[in-house]
Amino acid sequence: MHTELQIGNLVVFKKSHPSGTIKWELIRIGALYKFKSTDKFDLFIELRRSVLDKQIKQIIKKEGE
Repeated sequence: MHTELQIGNLVVFKKSHPSGTIKWELIRIGALYKFKSTDKFDLFIELRRSVLDKQIKQIIKKEGE
């Protein structure tokens, strides 16, 4: 599923972060995928591809696609 991801996409995870955030914006792709919170200021997470595939519930494409 991670092959469909592009920088700028919003991702909804199955489980929420302890802060309550479930929507994240993808800002970096590599061995680790880096996400920025859409709700909280200065909240970032990094996930490995194997973990990411299990956690993604929905991918919301960025506008213009």
